[in-house]
Formats: sequence, C-alpha cells, structure tokens
Amino acid sequence: MFTSKKGCLKISIYLIFMTLSAQAQQADNKDDLFNQLLLLQSQMAIKITGMERIQNEERITSRGNLEQQLEQLLASYNHIISRNAKGQIDHVVIVNKKQKTETERIILPTTQEGNHFMVSVALSGKGGNWQTLEMIIDTGADLVVLPESMISQLGLANNTFSHQKMQTANGTTDAKVGTLEELKIAGETIENVEVAFIADQLLGKNRLLGMSVLGRYQVNIDDQSKLITLFKK
Repeated sequence: MFTSKKGCLKISIYLIFMTLSAQAQQADNKDDLFNQLLLLQSQMAIKITGMERIQNEERITSRGNLEQQLEQLLASYNHIISRNAKGQIDHVVIVNKKQKTETERIILPTTQEGNHFMVSVALSGKGGNWQTLEMIIDTGADLVVLPESMISQLGLANNTFSHQKMQTANGTTDAKVGTLEELKIAGETIENVEVAFIADQLLGKNRLLGMSVLGRYQVNIDDQSKLITLFKK
C-alpha cells in the first residue's frame, strides 16, 4: 500500500511539473513581437503578411484598443494598412524595418484612393484619448483638418477653441481651431499639432494631414512607388 501511494505521489509531482513547464514554455513563446502580432491577427480577424521580416524582436508594451496596439507594435516597421468598405482594417503588409539614416528621413507607405494618397495616423487630443485613422496627404491644407464629431472622441470636448474661416472645396466655412497633444505617423511622434475641426457634412469622409504636420519636413512624393518620404528640416 505504501509503495502504491509513493508511486501515485511521484506521478502527481511529475504531472504538475510537466504542466508548469508547458505553461512556462507557452508564456516564453508569446513573449516576443512575432507572437504578439500573431495574437492581434487572431483577435482582429485580419491578415498580416511580411511576418518573416520580424526576427528576434523583443516584446513591446502596448496599450489602447486593438488598432492602437497594432500601430504601436509596428512603429519600427514600414507597413501598409488596408481597410474594407466599412473602414475596418482587413490586411496589413509589413514592408521592412525602418532604418535610421544621416538625413533622418521618414518613409510613409501609402494607399491610393482616387488621386489622393492615404496614410495611417494615430491622434491623441488630450489625456491619452487615441484615435487611429486613414488621412489624406494634403499640402494645400494649412492645418490638420478633422470633422467636428471627433472633438469628443479625442478628449477635447471641454477645450476652448479659436474660431477661424477656412476655405474648402465647398466654399468658406467656420472652423474650430485647437491643438492635438500628439500625432504618430510611421513611428514618428509629433507634439502640439494645430488642428481645425469643421462640420462633418462639409468634410465628408475626408481627414486631411495638412501643413501643421507636413510643414515640419521637406516632403518628397513618389507617384510610381506610392511612397512619401519626409526629410527632417
């Protein structure tokens, strides 16, 4: 009887050890950027291609909703985000690892919609209220231009805005002008960005990345490769 109990005890300890080892191994396997992206791919029900370009990358701490986490995890990679008709991300292409150069250039992979180049941008109005969206590169717009409905989403509902007249394709309109706390584009963080909010019905689905961001760089647009390069001034 004693031998039997001892044998059972040995088996129990072995099973516990194997379970803990498996859990530890599973945790270790997920403790890198590659597996973080695999998990997000599953959670968001999207397709990520170019994963083979990520090797031995350490885990990155991310926060916010799933889209915001995706942007944070891919901040050091040039990548292209495609969205479906509902505006939801359905495909991400990892292009390559960003390289620091002596000229301090930032390469923006883009998508094209009609005659417009679109880039993925993350915005924070105040207090960490982040929104990730596709924006039109518009060197003719003095400021970043967003619809009024985004004021509360960005945490700016209680802010005091100045009021200015702005020229749009539909004529002159009133705009509420304020400041975004942060804007992230291709891993670059830009602080204190002037922004104009105008009526949704006038702006439609357009979100404009204007000169309050682009004016800080020398902008090179390559129509053939659909890449935009920003050179720091």
